Amino acid sequence: MKISTLIEGIDETSFSLEVYPPKIMPINTSPSIQNQISSIFETIEQLISYKPLFVSVTYNPIGKTKLTSIPIAAIIKQRFNVEVVAHLTGISTPKEEVHRILDLIDYFDINNVLALRGDLPKEIKSNNNSFFEMQYASELVEEIKQHKYLNMGIGVACYPEGHMECKNEYGTRDFNKDLYHLKMKVEKGVDFAITQLFYDNKYFYSFIENARKMGISIPIIPGIMPILNYKNIQMITQLSGAKIPNFLKQKLDNNQEDPEEIKAIGIEHAINQCKGLIGKVPCIHFYTMDKWESIQYILEELSEIKKPLLYQ
Repeated sequence: MKISTLIEGIDETSFSLEVYPPKIMPINTSPSIQNQISSIFETIEQLISYKPLFVSVTYNPIGKTKLTSIPIAAIIKQRFNVEVVAHLTGISTPKEEVHRILDLIDYFDINNVLALRGDLPKEIKSNNNSFFEMQYASELVEEIKQHKYLNMGIGVACYPEGHMECKNEYGTRDFNKDLYHLKMKVEKGVDFAITQLFYDNKYFYSFIENARKMGISIPIIPGIMPILNYKNIQMITQLSGAKIPNFLKQKLDNNQEDPEEIKAIGIEHAINQCKGLIGKVPCIHFYTMDKWESIQYILEELSEIKKPLLYQ
């Protein structure tokens, strides 16, 4: 079933999960690879009782994840009786291969894809992607719509704080241009969106307000990733461009030598973010990093909060 159809049938905020397959084929028998695969299924086993709306499975076209993520998504759907979303990236994937992957997705009865531009290979400069067949996620959306399997739900990523590469003439992020790109994808057939992680809900609320004003009416699902490790903060902010509120940054800085306190602060902040979102969004998407314990704690804390949806 399409994610957009699932959302139409709910009357309170649900949640979803993102899991991360290893970057090499599952036939590899090394203990580390087997542990990575096992951690995916353990994460879902521990969280399935909370009834996730769907599980998304990441994909990396540079490694061999493209050979593992689709079968893993299919196993998740069959074993846990939950809808799955298969990630698909365009910038390093030839169009012919996109259609082969879509055939595989169809074969495994997967009904939803998340169409992403994807990251440029490290050896390619960010302004030198012209030799790829598809340079933008919107082109991948077009390619998916042209595939013979026409009843597929298509999601995309969106950016409450603006895409880091979408800039105006002054070199700062261009929010209006970024929203225009999202609207263009919607007009090409996208029916839901998942946001990049953020740590200040005000950016999400502003993004939703401006998206609706622009006529973007699809469900927009906020993405939440709790901070669990002080060393990862700089990496997270550099890769995503997400801003950490000053009060949170100060707490983290003051406790940087105490890993357990850092984890507690990060989880508490994620819970507070979710409390602010419940009743205002159809679904909250958790970037699990295949670490189920923190997500389980968050879901347990939120389990008694019941609010009817005010808008979607």
